[in-house]
Amino acid sequence: MVKKFLLLCLAFFSTASIYGQLETSADFKRQVYDREYTGGIIFHSKGYGLNGRYLKYIDGYNKQGLEIDLVKLRHPKEIRTPNQFSNSSRGYVYGRVNTFYAARVGYIRETILFDKTDKGSLSISLITSGGLSLGLLKPIYVQVYRQSNNGQGFENFLVTERYNPTNNSGSIIYGEANFFKGLGETALKPGIYAKVSANFDFDLLDKKVTSLEAGVIYDYYFAEVEIFFERANGGDINLAGFFQLYFAINFGYKKN
Repeated sequence: MVKKFLLLCLAFFSTASIYGQLETSADFKRQVYDREYTGGIIFHSKGYGLNGRYLKYIDGYNKQGLEIDLVKLRHPKEIRTPNQFSNSSRGYVYGRVNTFYAARVGYIRETILFDKTDKGSLSISLITSGGLSLGLLKPIYVQVYRQSNNGQGFENFLVTERYNPTNNSGSIIYGEANFFKGLGETALKPGIYAKVSANFDFDLLDKKVTSLEAGVIYDYYFAEVEIFFERANGGDINLAGFFQLYFAINFGYKKN
């Protein structure tokens, strides 16, 4: 009899312990899910991009998992030059010889700091993440006006060339060529990143995710990223590190 009583007590306290790990301080009964999937749009101080995340619930207040970002990173000195001859051209950035993108893959952890007190209210959480940042450096091609003698006079025509401020000096540049031109010449720049942010989830449904996120990101590459053309004795222009302020809009759902 005593043995049965002790077994019942042990089962009771084990169940209470598990429940204590999953319960929250919300006034309503909120279900704790097993995993979460989200995707979103990132706007940061050096560009824009997309993200995707898979999170696994550790308990009622903590999640961890994997995140993937694909973003464009601009150099601080980038100023787009509009074409003075045609409004339909894409324009170009003087001195910028490569376009730079970053593909981030890393570990992410989210901790709920202030839980929802009712359906439709706001929850606030802290997000930290970090991992590999693979830089993608794509050369820029431009369309340039050239002249040829057709026997009756000179005729203007457009040619596509890899942009070089020295070679194209004095040329009339119509604008950047098609985005896909030069894609096969993309160079890889390995690096790392770290991210810290606050996340505000305001979705009316507990099983859905609609949130605004704001924070900072730092990407560091193991070699200088050659975005701009550097002349001899012209000083260092290009960078190895990119600090960004950002905010993101995320959408997703939770599952058991």
